[in-house]
Amino acid sequence: MRRGSNQLRVADFNQAVVLELVRRSRGVSRADLQRESGLSSQTISNITRRLIDDQLICESTPNGSARGRPSIPLVTEPDGAYSVGVHIDPARLTIVLLDLAGEVRLGRQEHTPQATNPSEVTAFIAGAVDGLITEAGIDRARVLGLGIAAPGPLDIEVGLLLDPPQLPNWRNVRLRADLHEATGLPVLLDKDVTAAATAELRSSTEASNSFVFLYLGSGVGASVVLDNQVIRGTTNNVGEIGDLVVDPDAEELEWSGRRGGLAAACVPEALVLQAARVGLMPLPNLNDYIAVDDACSALCARASAGDAVAARILEHAARRVAVGLGVLVNLLDVPRVVLGGPLWDRLSSVFLPVIPDLVARELVAAREKVLVQGSAVGEQVVAQGAAELVMDHFLAPHASALMVG
Repeated sequence: MRRGSNQLRVADFNQAVVLELVRRSRGVSRADLQRESGLSSQTISNITRRLIDDQLICESTPNGSARGRPSIPLVTEPDGAYSVGVHIDPARLTIVLLDLAGEVRLGRQEHTPQATNPSEVTAFIAGAVDGLITEAGIDRARVLGLGIAAPGPLDIEVGLLLDPPQLPNWRNVRLRADLHEATGLPVLLDKDVTAAATAELRSSTEASNSFVFLYLGSGVGASVVLDNQVIRGTTNNVGEIGDLVVDPDAEELEWSGRRGGLAAACVPEALVLQAARVGLMPLPNLNDYIAVDDACSALCARASAGDAVAARILEHAARRVAVGLGVLVNLLDVPRVVLGGPLWDRLSSVFLPVIPDLVARELVAAREKVLVQGSAVGEQVVAQGAAELVMDHFLAPHASALMVG
């Protein structure tokens, strides 16, 4: 946690430090804020008064078990601010409204429009966002902004989708500017795996977090958290692991560059191709990501119902995923792996019982078993992370605010 400064010229930074401490706690006293921030008691008093007046924090009920005069805990005011997060997966579009306390007030999931014209999809997203805010009945002036999490590669500085392999005709799309124009909200664009790692990190109560997040949706990707920091890479495009070879016999996908890669082992298209090859189901139009996603859901349902052939296809995918995870754990030396994304809930019943032992076999150095678990946030993890990134952008302390000039 960053510490503050008692110089008057950094008052805004100090306020952000205090608000961040309150946001990350379940109730913190003014004395605790002084001790953790390094700010004077008078500075803490002034800042907390301003935050209460701005309806960003409020006083809560003291713990009655304390002896003597109890301190009054400060907590975030949930209605003080909101943000909207949108996750664009080629098959599923997820939208959530997040309050200042980090709770999802409202969420919905739609099929991602399969239109090849990005402007049609942008208009659909803008309408869905406006509808969610209206349905929630909140003050739109309290909405800080809109976070968009999309598959890479991206240029997040300019706000461009560069050329996502599963979004045809989305080359150099000005998604941030287009959605700002369509919604009137400030818009932040970031990568889907970065957003997922952010939400997973925020959900943890551990003092120190280091883990790999494996994203499973229409595509596959990974994000890394080391010592409570989400790793972004030099171009903010960390996590492109689809070409990591896990099985030379894996499916060959038109949009994935390398045969035998992780994407070709576990994405819905690859699973459906295998199911169709053994006569389990007809092959859908592979250019229709909704049809492919629906076929994958049917395959997973058959496995859950006891279909041995369907279960073998998913178990084979789990073994391939474990190889990829073993490479990542060996490379990064993390103690934990988290799996999540739109596809995860459908795969978890087959994957979770077998992947931990399979990953352990892949480790080079002798060590305690790596913890492998599903996302604590759930299916909306990417959209929630996109909304969290907006909150952080506007409310968290940033060292750049201390720069002169």
